[in-house]
Amino acid sequence: MKIIHTADWHLGRILNGKSLLEDQQYILDKFIVAMEEEQPDVIVVAGDLYDTSYPNKDAIQLLESVIDTLNLKMNIPIIITNGNHDSRERLNYGAKWFEKSGMYIRTQLEAITKPISIENVDFYTLPFATINEAQFFFDDKSIETHQQALNKALEYMSEVIDTDKVNILIGHLTVHGGIRSESERPLTIGTVESVSEDAFQQFDRVMLGHLHHPFSIKSNFINYSGSILQYSFSEANQPKGYKKLEIIDNVISDKFIQLQPLRQLEVIEGDYEDAIQEKLAVMHKDNYFHFKLKHMSHVSDPMMHLKKIYPNTLALTNQTFNFDTPIHHENIEIQKLDDSTIIDNFYQSITDEQLTKNQSKKIESIMSELLEGDTK
Repeated sequence: MKIIHTADWHLGRILNGKSLLEDQQYILDKFIVAMEEEQPDVIVVAGDLYDTSYPNKDAIQLLESVIDTLNLKMNIPIIITNGNHDSRERLNYGAKWFEKSGMYIRTQLEAITKPISIENVDFYTLPFATINEAQFFFDDKSIETHQQALNKALEYMSEVIDTDKVNILIGHLTVHGGIRSESERPLTIGTVESVSEDAFQQFDRVMLGHLHHPFSIKSNFINYSGSILQYSFSEANQPKGYKKLEIIDNVISDKFIQLQPLRQLEVIEGDYEDAIQEKLAVMHKDNYFHFKLKHMSHVSDPMMHLKKIYPNTLALTNQTFNFDTPIHHENIEIQKLDDSTIIDNFYQSITDEQLTKNQSKKIESIMSELLEGDTK
């Protein structure tokens, strides 16, 4: 059996005011082409199909188009569960009808003991649920952490697991030690959201969403597919794509397949003038950029100038004012320095340049007026 594992599409995502829908359309078109070549037995989407619980019309239409192609036109069974960004009710709409075409949408905890059987594999789904929702479903007020909620759900599943089959769990959560990024919204504020890898031992394979790095953890039976695109500049160097799992004689192997996006995210550091003169190395001018530049305090509207050359510049950080390094490396007590030396040292630490003679004279004139008063 060949299983394709993907997650965290975040359709409708906006990054620094820029809609990524065009990029999402492009990468999902690439995904569809890949599926035509792969011809998988099933596709698993482990949550966060949408970026918000109220996606816009274009995001909804994009998802419908992709599902229509994969499930109805290509006849590939699809298993979908919700993530913490999704609306359970919105995603679950029409689920009973869709099962007739082999599309299984699982957003309710009631389904945790009802596996989806395809050939000799049982797929168990663990829809994302808050602590309060888990307390209500299990009628257990003692559940106060995600680990306790998981343990309770796995306890219920263990009662129906058929050990003669290959058992796969699909979920949307954080495993201890997983690599995180800035674009992942916390599952719950105020509680420890990560869970132990050891809790899943009753499954042959665990396929997860939520963490955006495709190699978030090192495990021989737990997989994150990672997000399908880079969704924050902290992910700028992360590869994106999908995971392919193959089961041959009950032996499971997996491989990461990278997809090339329309645009990548780049973080570029250096001098402002070098950026404007196109002396800084970039992969492609049409990529999405976060520039971290020095020596631009004299420039009016530097973002506008950068966008003339790099039209998809989304963030700009002035690194000139970096106070992490002490101004006086020789540990000289500032109280012992005269005013001109203090100003000169400060200017040099900020600009990496010394005051010119004209600048020094102007400062001396200003200091005299401040200290002695203007005699004019």
